[in-house]
Amino acid sequence: MANCINPSLRFRHLFFFVLVFVASHAIGQESEQIEIVQGEELIYIKKDGEEAQRLVGNVIFRHQDALMYCDSAYQFLDRNSIEAYGSIRINQGDTINLYGDFLDYNGDNKIATVRGKEVKLISTDFILTTDLLIFDRQYNTARYTTGGEIVSKNDSNHLVSTRGFYDVNAKIFTFKDSVVLTNPDFVMRSDTLKYFTATEIVNFLGPTTITGDSNLIYCENGWYDTQKDQSQYFQNSYIISDGKKLEGDTLYYDRILGLGKADGNIQITDTLQDITINGLHGRIFEHNDSAVVTDSCLLTQLMEGDSLFMHADTFKVYEAANEEKFLMAYYGVRIFKSDLQGVCDSIAYSLSDSTISLFDDPILWSGEDQITADSIDIKTKQKKIHRIYIYPNAYMISKIDSLRFNQVKGKKMEAFFKESKLKRIEVRGNGQITHYALDDLNKFIGVSVAESSDIDISVGENAVQSISLLNDAKSITYPMGELDPVTELRYKDFRWLIDKKPKSKEEIFGE
Repeated sequence: MANCINPSLRFRHLFFFVLVFVASHAIGQESEQIEIVQGEELIYIKKDGEEAQRLVGNVIFRHQDALMYCDSAYQFLDRNSIEAYGSIRINQGDTINLYGDFLDYNGDNKIATVRGKEVKLISTDFILTTDLLIFDRQYNTARYTTGGEIVSKNDSNHLVSTRGFYDVNAKIFTFKDSVVLTNPDFVMRSDTLKYFTATEIVNFLGPTTITGDSNLIYCENGWYDTQKDQSQYFQNSYIISDGKKLEGDTLYYDRILGLGKADGNIQITDTLQDITINGLHGRIFEHNDSAVVTDSCLLTQLMEGDSLFMHADTFKVYEAANEEKFLMAYYGVRIFKSDLQGVCDSIAYSLSDSTISLFDDPILWSGEDQITADSIDIKTKQKKIHRIYIYPNAYMISKIDSLRFNQVKGKKMEAFFKESKLKRIEVRGNGQITHYALDDLNKFIGVSVAESSDIDISVGENAVQSISLLNDAKSITYPMGELDPVTELRYKDFRWLIDKKPKSKEEIFGE
């Protein structure tokens, strides 16, 4: 039929449509051909050596359930395809409209390639903009490889990526390379994302960072519900919020509640205080600037090139109403530092003034000295031990040998340190002291037993240099052997508790 027509002849209106219908119907008996719905002009020509029908003016094609609109087109009947130009629109049902400047459509494999300055795929949920989109109608998928932009119609999500793939039936986007999702509350950057347009849930399949006004999140696997502002993260994941970094095998974050959860080998790092806390479960509460770690907990703080290690059942970091920051440790606290060890039931650590307070039967060891009281405060300065306040019922014991001990007692004591070495002890109230004196050859020359309301003790090179009895002093020096070192020279509440002393970092987890 095409051989009988002058290529320059133009058919219009009724005669044009009758001719097209006959041609399309005759060929359509063999396969599903692209149908012409309308057009203002038809020309039979050869294009690049192929016989074609050129259509001009308000052209519409139909292929199955899709309508294709354009200003002009070439239809190649032999290979069941069209090339369309200007004002391209593909309409498929009620869910998909595709716009562009150029369309290459193959009716056999149902693949449409659309090009243009702004190629747009518009659905009920989003608008996709790119410059080249391949739409596969057989599998109902769309993809781009030259950069694309997605804007959600349901919220304020805006996404760009180098490559993208959309499954129309499942309503799932897969984005790769330089993926950036922008939301009013955060910016998400990733190597690979899956975005479920119906639920607005994002899956991360590669290194991803999420940056908000008050925090930063990193992971290499996980999901984010952009409607509920809830998310979960896996693989090298962490959250940084207000100077604290929360890490764990699994992280959960609720942006609305300001709640971060971590489980399994978790770690919280306070970069401002050089403190890390490890455990099995951790929580960060952004709205009240607090954090909690439980189960097998270990606190590590860098101090003067050394590290202080602390174990407890539970650690809590929080900010009080006066903006003073505290770290609390509860139940079975044990401390190890190379020159300081301790045990107690609970601790309050003021991060603002660098004071560690031990409560409930605290015991502290500094060198050869054992210190006990109802409570003990350790004051640090420039990450070094500066002072220790011991009150009330202060008691300091130093072992001489298996039987003999130097002892100091009082209502309260204050120990002063220089470069982390004990230099002076002040006893205030009901002071008592038992001290074994040595000669220059370190041989015993007697034992001094004294009482005074206030006592000052000067210490050098781990040895007592001088003892000053300040008020109401009573002092007797006994020859060695005159008094029994166990029954007569130990105070009634004497307790030598060396078995409880942690001897290493590992021992702070012991009983």
